[in-house]
Amino acid sequence: MADDDFDDERFDDDGLDDDTDGFDEPLDEHETALIQQDLHDLADFEATFRPEGYRGVAVWCHDCAEEHYYPWDMLRENLQLLIDTGETPVHEPAYAPEPDRYIQWEYARGYVDALRDAGVQERLDLTECNRCGFRLPDALAQGNFCPRCGNALLVGRLAAALTDAGFTSDEVIEFLRRTGLPG
Repeated sequence: MADDDFDDERFDDDGLDDDTDGFDEPLDEHETALIQQDLHDLADFEATFRPEGYRGVAVWCHDCAEEHYYPWDMLRENLQLLIDTGETPVHEPAYAPEPDRYIQWEYARGYVDALRDAGVQERLDLTECNRCGFRLPDALAQGNFCPRCGNALLVGRLAAALTDAGFTSDEVIEFLRRTGLPG
C-alpha cells in the first residue's frame, strides 16, 4: 500500500492505545486475596527449597505456552506489583536457564502441603552436619542435606531431639545404632 493510499480519516485507532495492556481496573478483593495467597505460598516455597539450592520457581505460562523461570525476589516483586497496580511487567523467558535449579510451582505447593501435614515446620534447626562437621549457615539450618557431603541431616536432627529430651550422648549413639542409623 502506497503512503498516499492511506487515509487518516478512515483509520480507527480505538483500542490501540500503547499505554495500556487491557487492565483498566484494579484487582477486586477476591483477586487480591488470591495473589496474597501466592505471596504466602512463595515465602513457604523459598524457605523450603532455597536451602536445597533452588534459585526460584518455574511457572507454566499459558500465554506463551512455555515455562518461565523466576528467581525468588523477581516473582515476589511481580506479585506485589500485580497487587499494587493490577498489572505485571512484560515477561520474557529466561536466557539459558538451568531448569533443574527451579522448582515447579505446583510440585512445590504439594510438597510444602505434605510437609505441613507431617508437622515438619516444628523440626529442629541444625548448626552442623553430623557426618562431616560442616558448619551450616543459618539459611541451611532447616535443610535436608549437607551441602558439602550430601549427608541426610535427619540423623543429626534426631540426635539433637534425643539429647534435648534428656538422653546422654552414649544413649543417643546406642539408640541410633539399634535403629540402623549412623551415630
